[in-house]
Amino acid sequence: MPLPRKRAPLPSPREVPWQELRRRATIVFVWLREGWTALTPAERDEAWRLLKKSGGNPRRLSRDEARRLGRLAGKAASTAAAERPRR
Repeated sequence: MPLPRKRAPLPSPREVPWQELRRRATIVFVWLREGWTALTPAERDEAWRLLKKSGGNPRRLSRDEARRLGRLAGKAASTAAAERPRR
C-alpha cells in the first residue's frame, strides 16, 4: 500500500491574499444566488429537502431523487452561466 503524500503546510493568515479571496467569494456568491433565484419556489423547496436528506452524501438519496436534484442543479447552473458576463 503506498504511503500517503504529505500535504504542503497551510499559509499563515498574514500570507493569505484576503482582498482577492473576498473578491472571488463575492463573485461565486452572486453566481449561486442567480441560479437559486432561477428556480421556482416549489423547486427551491424540493432542492432544499433533497439537500437536507442527503446530508452532503448523494448516496443517501434514491436514484430518482439524485436525478431530480441533478436536474434542479443543472437548471440553476445553466441560468447562472447565462447571466454571467463573458470576458
